[in-house]
Amino acid sequence: MTYDEYKMIISHCVEDYCNKGGSLLKIALNIYDKEYIFEYDEDYTEDYKKYLLDKAYKAMEKGKDLPRGIRLSKVNFKRNRKK
Repeated sequence: MTYDEYKMIISHCVEDYCNKGGSLLKIALNIYDKEYIFEYDEDYTEDYKKYLLDKAYKAMEKGKDLPRGIRLSKVNFKRNRKK
């Protein structure tokens, strides 16, 4: 999955959240945690799924394409219990 593809998914999820009354400011201030929901291309072992997930998070932090075998499908916003 390319950077542009998952950026579009994140944008749509943020837009949907805000259209339902959510606050973009609260997301920006980290009052809400972001839960990324991924799908896998095949039925991988749990260890390999964890490996792909770690690689995916690192790629997202750097604004790079996700590794083959994993795709971002959705982002959920949940209230941060620490704040």
